[in-house]
Amino acid sequence: MKHLSTTVAVYDGLDAAETDWVEVEKYADWGVLDLADAALVSRADDAITPVQRHSHRGWGKGAIAGAVVGILFPPSALGGAVVGAAGGGLVATLNRSLDRHDIHEMGELMREGTIALVVLTSTDTAGALPGILKHAARSSTKASSTAEDVMASLEAENPPE
Repeated sequence: MKHLSTTVAVYDGLDAAETDWVEVEKYADWGVLDLADAALVSRADDAITPVQRHSHRGWGKGAIAGAVVGILFPPSALGGAVVGAAGGGLVATLNRSLDRHDIHEMGELMREGTIALVVLTSTDTAGALPGILKHAARSSTKASSTAEDVMASLEAENPPE
């Protein structure tokens, strides 16, 4: 996995989002998606809370998807559990990889629904997501960082013991 793409999908209800969450995990298990990370979050009164912390198939363990949510919403709207293990270096890496227009567009998209699914995959397999996220009201995919840069940021913030 060299280059990453970030997909944000919004939903009107939790059942539809959880159905697509299961599909993302299934397609990752089958090797159709090269999944780095995923998170399912809810938004109420501009407060963001996690529903599913991270994918069981990705290597990001929620930190990468949490960092994306942290970029898209002001810190005052985020519960600490959303960003989780994401530190400043990871947020900075992802913030540099998305241009201002992409950040604005994805943030506005997340404000359209009450539930959002954030999925980070290899750019090579991101094209499969529109067929997988069948229950989303809307979704958008943007090229983001390289896996190498994200892994380096994660390792810098959580060095091996």
